[in-house]
Amino acid sequence: MTTSPINLDTIKFHLIWNKDFSFNRENQNVSLEELIEFLIESLEDADKATANKAENLLTRIGKPAIPFLIQGLKANHNRVKSVCAMVLVRIGQPAVEGLQEFYIRNANRPKVRWIVEFVLSELGMQLPELDQRATESERKVLQFSKAAV
Repeated sequence: MTTSPINLDTIKFHLIWNKDFSFNRENQNVSLEELIEFLIESLEDADKATANKAENLLTRIGKPAIPFLIQGLKANHNRVKSVCAMVLVRIGQPAVEGLQEFYIRNANRPKVRWIVEFVLSELGMQLPELDQRATESERKVLQFSKAAV
């Protein structure tokens, strides 16, 4: 007999009725981290209704989800990236410090930087100052790529 994979309704039910976020499913413990990862990964194939459920559940989880949501901003899939951004906006102030650190570490990655700038601006936060060397090296790469064209 095969067991069905965990689904969003199972997670939702568990989040509503339990406070520790871990539960035993046929002698298999599922941690909060695994639940968060499942929700974020499910966004890749999710329809709009499922993505909305995942967004609401991630928002409800709140602060423990922040590191996973921030990493989700690097996703290649637009739905993953946009839902992670919106959940971070909904979580609000607790996400700011992690977002600012992530912004500084990824200053040379325009595809990541713009979404962090969006989230921080939605939260009414100033962008952290970037190391001048990082922005200068980025300009050199851009100039080199334009020259090669």
